[in-house]
Amino acid sequence: MLRRTKYSLNALAHDATIQLIQDVLERGVPITKVFVDTVGPPESYQRKLQELFPKISIVVAKKADSLYPIVSAASICAKVTRDAHLSHWVFAERWLQDTISKEYGSGYPGDPNTIKWLRSSIDPVFGYPGIIRFSWSTCTKLLDERAVKVGWADDEDAPKGNKSKFFTRSNGVDSRQRSKFFSRNRSIQLASSL
Repeated sequence: MLRRTKYSLNALAHDATIQLIQDVLERGVPITKVFVDTVGPPESYQRKLQELFPKISIVVAKKADSLYPIVSAASICAKVTRDAHLSHWVFAERWLQDTISKEYGSGYPGDPNTIKWLRSSIDPVFGYPGIIRFSWSTCTKLLDERAVKVGWADDEDAPKGNKSKFFTRSNGVDSRQRSKFFSRNRSIQLASSL
């Protein structure tokens, strides 16, 4: 209940690819062939894209950026665009704007600059700014090591079935008196009966 709904990077990449193809088609560009570097199994990803765009020849491959020059070029463009956006990033948490470094590194877990930024930018209570994906295992590990431990009530902790168990005493008898507000005739009617 208190957790965000998980949205995997694979699902994000699939949805972004679909949206990009759709946007280009809506602009009237006559696409005949699309090359995609896979996330997840290439066969099912290609099948998914082919079903959505049956008039386009779609090639999904592992390491497509090393197999097809057009994918290599697109990859470089994407990284340059990402780096440009990050260099002008304005944190949603405005108070961090002048207090936190923008030397993020590449964003990859093997990049020492990324790890350095994560280590130096962690807040022991709030974790990281909204730009960071907290579920990333690198961040999860650092949060476990350096942040305050927090226990969240969860749906798994809730009683199964009738939620009224939260509002009754352990012996099952609710001895509380209802407020007079609820027992007076307030002329309240169901909206469907009006």
